[in-house]
Amino acid sequence: MKRNLDLIRNILLRIETNEKNATLSSSDFADLEPDQNIVDYHLYLLEDAGYIDAYEVNTIGHYYPQYLVKWLTNDGCDYVDSIRSASIWEKTKEKLASVGGQASLSIVKTIAEHVTMSFLGI
Repeated sequence: MKRNLDLIRNILLRIETNEKNATLSSSDFADLEPDQNIVDYHLYLLEDAGYIDAYEVNTIGHYYPQYLVKWLTNDGCDYVDSIRSASIWEKTKEKLASVGGQASLSIVKTIAEHVTMSFLGI
């Protein structure tokens, strides 16, 4: 399965705005992506990257591990800060398009930070 950078961004923004102080499951992201397997895979990627604090729950009949998400980690917060702005995100995606539209999350963050510095004239 291919990593969807827009979905990753939207999941992280949703987690950041969770004011319930309750765990979020993949069903809490169904409006972002109706295929639960895709959401589960992306939650796995985010937990594996250290961007979310979550714990795995074992359920029968699911291909990918399922997670209950508690919150963003410090690295997750840094990533969200770099890609939160819609205009920064669109410029970042434009730059990514020149290399096929995909890159590691650390590269995406670096590009977004450079775009931000460019907007600030730094």
